[in-house]
Amino acid sequence: MQQDYDVQALVALKWHYPPASLPNYTKMVLAHQSIYRTEFIYLRARSSKKISTMIGQELKILFNEDKAYLTPNRSMTFKQIGLEHIEKKVFRFPAYWTFRIKKYIEHERRIFCDILSYNIGETDFESNQKQLSAILNTLETVTFRSIDTGGLLNTLSGGNTGSLSHPPSITTNRAAHYHNYEPLPRPVQKRTITETFFIPLKNVRFISGGVSIDIKIQQLSKSIEFTIFNGDIIAEFDAVKNYFANILKTKNIQVTAIIDVSDNEVISKSAQSPQIDEINKELIEKVKFEFLKDARKKTSVDIDKNLFTMEEYLEAFTDSKLKSSTFFNNDKEFLENLLEVSNTKHYKHLRFLSSKHAGGVMKLRFTHNPFSFFFLIEGENNYHVVWETLNTAEATYVWGIKKDPDILKSTLKQLEGVMNIIKTKGRMAYLLTEDDSFSRIFHDYTKPADGFIKWKSEIESMLT
Repeated sequence: MQQDYDVQALVALKWHYPPASLPNYTKMVLAHQSIYRTEFIYLRARSSKKISTMIGQELKILFNEDKAYLTPNRSMTFKQIGLEHIEKKVFRFPAYWTFRIKKYIEHERRIFCDILSYNIGETDFESNQKQLSAILNTLETVTFRSIDTGGLLNTLSGGNTGSLSHPPSITTNRAAHYHNYEPLPRPVQKRTITETFFIPLKNVRFISGGVSIDIKIQQLSKSIEFTIFNGDIIAEFDAVKNYFANILKTKNIQVTAIIDVSDNEVISKSAQSPQIDEINKELIEKVKFEFLKDARKKTSVDIDKNLFTMEEYLEAFTDSKLKSSTFFNNDKEFLENLLEVSNTKHYKHLRFLSSKHAGGVMKLRFTHNPFSFFFLIEGENNYHVVWETLNTAEATYVWGIKKDPDILKSTLKQLEGVMNIIKTKGRMAYLLTEDDSFSRIFHDYTKPADGFIKWKSEIESMLT
């Protein structure tokens, strides 16, 4: 008989032939096989001891950003612990769960567990867990029988500190052929919905830092609010979004919405729009100028008033409820912007008067027809109220009064009457009246540069 017997074949021979009839080499192999059986029994006993040691242990699993830890020196992925649906998220603050091991399957390197509590904060592993680190470092899968959604979200977001106990789970008897295995969690149904919509700009809400839109998602049979971020947008622009439509040259914006859904629940959402992305400081300036041009085009309003502050003017001559501070920090900036959008004969004159205007004493006043400005220039002894038009070939009107706030207040009321006379009867009707405080400075348009120098010299001589 050959001496290179297959061990399994030799074991089989033992059952068919008496030991005395087998060759010596065969007897030796069978003796070795007996030793192997003894070692197998020993290993099986040692494995059983491992399993019994693991079952019932109360341990901690620590979370730090996108990793989980059963021991200090080895991390596990969210997928390994059954949290695939939050793989794109991170724990904002250190957190940990406590759990009890219900089953340990050594050859699968898997444990089945019940969660006992959900906690936020830093912690350390207990001594029993440290003693099990050699086994825990071999694990590839941790299966939690059930995960409380509130506990997960609370620890994930770093909500209220403390712990949230997990309600005890109710177990039922399994049939024998299940070998007492705990049921695996039902696979999470995840999907991504991507849809493109065309939304009327009038249905878009301008908010601080972007826009907000409600969109009906047919696949989910409900409306979802989306925010498209843009740092140049402020909430006050909502009052003038029709001007944005004019500058963007569209009444509808294109919106692409992306929704991540898990078990029919929205877990993340985002939206983008090329039109909203176009809105920047340069485009907002265009909107502002369009807004000013529109205000100047308005022919008349049903209001018994001629002199307006900036706030009063915008309220009276625009259809929006825009606050003046949305576009203009002060009336001087309002004037500067008006000069930029207007073809004015008196650009240099108005810039000079604006530089001299005593804004701390009187707000700049505006008249609509003709479009003009009332400045207050403070002399050494007197106040001088100066009226200059934007673009009509009129003289500059100056009223000199005592430097007294009450007299200034009454003068502004009198100027309301003066404007009424000029509007209804013409300038000549007012010029024929006697007013010792009044004087005029004429414009010379033959040589604009020389004409401004002459005009400036004359008005400075009056500012006593």
